[in-house]
Amino acid sequence: MEQLSDTRNFPSSKISRRDMAAVCARKGNGGTTIAGTMVIAHLAGIKVFSTGGLGGVHRGGEDSLDVSADLTELGRTPVAVVAGGIKSILDIGRTLEYLETQGVPVVTYGRTRGFPAFFSPRSGFESPYNVETPLEAANIIHHGDLLGLKNGYMFGCPIPEEYAEAGERIQRAVDQAVEESTLNGMDKRGKEVTPWLLNRVYELTGGASLENNVALIENSARIGGKIAVEYAKLQMGKADSTQNLGPFLDFATVVPNGSPGIDPNVRAIERFTSDPDQKVKPTKPAKVVVVGGAAVDVISKADGSSSGSSAVQSTVPGTVKNYLGGVARNVAEATHRICASMSEAGSDDVLLVAPVGNDSFGTIVRDGTASLGMRADGLLQVSPSTSPKGTAVCNMVLDGSGDLISGVADMDIISDLKFGAILPVLEREEPSLLAFDSNISVETMSDLCDWAKKSDSAVFV
Repeated sequence: MEQLSDTRNFPSSKISRRDMAAVCARKGNGGTTIAGTMVIAHLAGIKVFSTGGLGGVHRGGEDSLDVSADLTELGRTPVAVVAGGIKSILDIGRTLEYLETQGVPVVTYGRTRGFPAFFSPRSGFESPYNVETPLEAANIIHHGDLLGLKNGYMFGCPIPEEYAEAGERIQRAVDQAVEESTLNGMDKRGKEVTPWLLNRVYELTGGASLENNVALIENSARIGGKIAVEYAKLQMGKADSTQNLGPFLDFATVVPNGSPGIDPNVRAIERFTSDPDQKVKPTKPAKVVVVGGAAVDVISKADGSSSGSSAVQSTVPGTVKNYLGGVARNVAEATHRICASMSEAGSDDVLLVAPVGNDSFGTIVRDGTASLGMRADGLLQVSPSTSPKGTAVCNMVLDGSGDLISGVADMDIISDLKFGAILPVLEREEPSLLAFDSNISVETMSDLCDWAKKSDSAVFV
């Protein structure tokens, strides 16, 4: 944070897709544009994010060809952007035309199709569609997934009506600032134009534009959060614990007990394909090892006709779904997705080390991990003859509205994980980064830190 705030000694860049590799290679600092944020969000599996205003075609763009990379990114990256419209310093009409060319659905969040103009709720242009609820918006994204579409989505959220009058005054300042930029040549200075114009509008309005700016960001963030929640619910509703397991289904053998340094209660599971004779071996040691919890989340939801009270001390109709969870497992999956997106060999760069029981939930964890293309040779199976502990499970009971009624979490197997069971994996992989969650015991965390210090590995908790 100190470096980011000290731009004199630590220069920062405006980072779009084109800049990412160069800035990362130079270990530089910067802030991402909408295009840059979309790239990162997609790598991390984030489907919806909110921002202030979208970039677009600059005024006079038909001659200068000054068109924001935000627009092309929306055409090729499946992430929904929720914003207060297109920045009013730009050519909104041409921007909407360009988005149409890129195949980007533009949707107004409101009762009409009137498209917002950043500081003002009205631009004089219309969207092809409008939605009035977060669920309607989420359904558009969801159906894009079902169709296999790879484009993004633009949801324009008009600033609340109480800011409309001030927005009209600010728009007059915008028009003046744009005219000044043409006269002083600033309009020909590429990515410097937008910051200059916004700062000039702030000066011309005596700071009044800042209040509207904050209001539209808060409004977009609130709406974007609600859309993200509804999208997650849709994803959970269509998910099936056996639906997407892929080819990695059989885990037939284990490494024999008694290997040097291995806890006798734990066995390391190797990963196999559905052909038991064809082992899938990692091509190289993992660069990142993540230690901690892998769990199965069991979500039991009553149907819409059942109230919360009727589900207490009784049985009601509903649905029961299984999902993979656990802090370490979630971190490992996110890291795996990023590494795998960068290169095919990157799928072996991340290894999850987590205990599982010799039970059906352990099978779900193993099969589900492998189906994601992740290595499963770091999963450690507790011997049933020496320990009664089963795979970590979190069982949540929800009412018909999705609100929590009660839940039970059985996580003892994670806190019982000993360093002796982890050490052979660390010695085999020699990772440059060791990450672990705080669900393991303090003693095990201390041992992991000691090992990392001796091995010159970075630690992330």
